[in-house]
Amino acid sequence: MSPVNVYHCQRCIAPLEVPPGSRTIVCRYCGTHNELQRPELQRPGPPVAAPRPAAAPRRTLAAILLGVAIAIAMLVSIAVLAPRGARVPEPFRGPLELEWSNERKFVVKSDEALHGDVAIFEGTYQITFHGFPEGTRWKVGEKSGRIESTIYDIIKLDNVEGQLGRVPVARYRDTLLGPKAKLEIELPSGQAASIELRQVDAAMSVLSVLDRVKNGPVVFEGEPKQESDLSSVLLLETASMKLFGQAVLLQDVDLVAITRRLPEIKGRKTCTGYKDRAGEPLADLTIRFKETEATVLDRRTGAVVQKKVFPPDEECPMFRLSIDGDREREQDSYPPTRDIESWLSSLVQR
Repeated sequence: MSPVNVYHCQRCIAPLEVPPGSRTIVCRYCGTHNELQRPELQRPGPPVAAPRPAAAPRRTLAAILLGVAIAIAMLVSIAVLAPRGARVPEPFRGPLELEWSNERKFVVKSDEALHGDVAIFEGTYQITFHGFPEGTRWKVGEKSGRIESTIYDIIKLDNVEGQLGRVPVARYRDTLLGPKAKLEIELPSGQAASIELRQVDAAMSVLSVLDRVKNGPVVFEGEPKQESDLSSVLLLETASMKLFGQAVLLQDVDLVAITRRLPEIKGRKTCTGYKDRAGEPLADLTIRFKETEATVLDRRTGAVVQKKVFPPDEECPMFRLSIDGDREREQDSYPPTRDIESWLSSLVQR
């Protein structure tokens, strides 16, 4: 049996669901695209001839060797069943009481290794249980089930997409959604506890739902039927959005703008003069010039309204990016944000 590989988001450290064969996983908590690096299999070496066993001088020695072999086999089987790094669950002791440690996380007071997180991912409110014994039962309103994995288990509760259209554009990060209900859990030992669930923001779900306009219409549940005009454009960015024009609710937004960096390299530029925190000089940075394509789509129909290609921003960045102390020697140019925003603003009817 091979060890269980638990992958975590590179940005927020949340656990990732990894479908078989997947290489890129979108984090359900923060929306980060994670490139998975799976361990390489060791190549088999050339066959080694086994030494010829020497004859045992006595039957007693053969029995001893057989006993040692059985003991080693038992140890190996235990190591296979409990791979290095796996958390072997211990029986829970102490009173079972739940409390919130922050806005999204609840813990067992006497053992914070047992905890849960709440989030809205792709329009669905969900709970992720960590460390609870397999077989633990849960109940929220009329929904119930059992935890299938001690490492983590994800429970999908309510689809809140139908409420997104009534989310205020200016306060989409502050609007809380989710069930107003109580979570009840019962361990296999019979110990039980409950806690009132908290609503959370659906900011990342708002962005992911609006991004679907690339593939067709995005119409919110219950929104009035009307034709789109040029009174509002919503620019989607990596983890945020910006409104041009007038729109109070998301269902009032007429157009959605999406940008993408084109792959062709139009040139390069060397940027110098960077220093680390100690004031020591860093290696030069090469900027790859790439154009940015901006597409404006009708949210209600998915039709392309406008499209424009912008030249790269040729300015050197003020700082160098560093991930775990590893600084890249080359990076793509930044998109010309000011030019794109100026163009979108000119499209809006005043």
